[in-house]
Amino acid sequence: MSIKRILVPLPGSASHTGQIETALSAAKALGAHVQALFISEPPPPVTRGGLTATEMGRTAALPVNWHAEERERTVRDAREVFAQACAVVGIPMLSASDEPGSPLAASWREAEGSYVEIAVQRAAAFDLMVAASATVMESLMDIAEQSLLQTRRPVLLAPASLQSDLTDSAMIAWDESPECWHAVSAAIPFMQLAKSVQVISVDRDASNRQASQAEVLAYLRCHGIGATAQVVAPELRSVGDTLLAAGAEHEAGLLIMGAYSHSRLREMLLGGATRHILKNASARPVLLAH
Repeated sequence: MSIKRILVPLPGSASHTGQIETALSAAKALGAHVQALFISEPPPPVTRGGLTATEMGRTAALPVNWHAEERERTVRDAREVFAQACAVVGIPMLSASDEPGSPLAASWREAEGSYVEIAVQRAAAFDLMVAASATVMESLMDIAEQSLLQTRRPVLLAPASLQSDLTDSAMIAWDESPECWHAVSAAIPFMQLAKSVQVISVDRDASNRQASQAEVLAYLRCHGIGATAQVVAPELRSVGDTLLAAGAEHEAGLLIMGAYSHSRLREMLLGGATRHILKNASARPVLLAH
């Protein structure tokens, strides 16, 4: 698949540095259009116990006006941060009335309402969504989960700060599941640009993975991607910890893995590598697909 439209939903009350850096880095590498979607919460409800009609009108206006002014300031500041980040990497920022004349461009959009609902609904119109891991904000893990499970769009988890280029090296967390195959397919555009690609499986018995690793290596070669394979024993660590440690050892610029290979109920009750990665992937970008 090609990746030509990237969505980066920005919450109204969080630092957006990692998300913006990761989204723009992906857009620059792939020649894609990136849209920043700034989502703010609606004003809180007004309580009116024991007030006259005139007093109710006054008390209702005050918080609404304050909220509108605060939202306008927050939106203005966030848009300026995004515009400056685009300028630094040389990505043209389009006005609201412009249509993209070339794939490499950025646009800005605003919405008010439920962060997760709006972002997930909008994600269906894009090839890739960039979200932050739960180490930045809990709702960002929710949005990653919902986008993966509802829209089936791949999600690129952004670290708190991008430390290396997305195309420096890539590591596939290989478990031969259909979800992992989907992730590999979704990440083809990144791996075709990567300087190196490693296929890493977590298993106490390396012979269990040799056949499937050979299959994915052949698949990658057909896409012009050379890769090496390795099986890592978990020792006393969880699968998630082992994968994160392997990513650090190989200095992976991008970790690629399938999401929710087990049943949703089992993931919720027992945890699992997906939720572990969602909660702890703050050091490097992770591309997830379901």
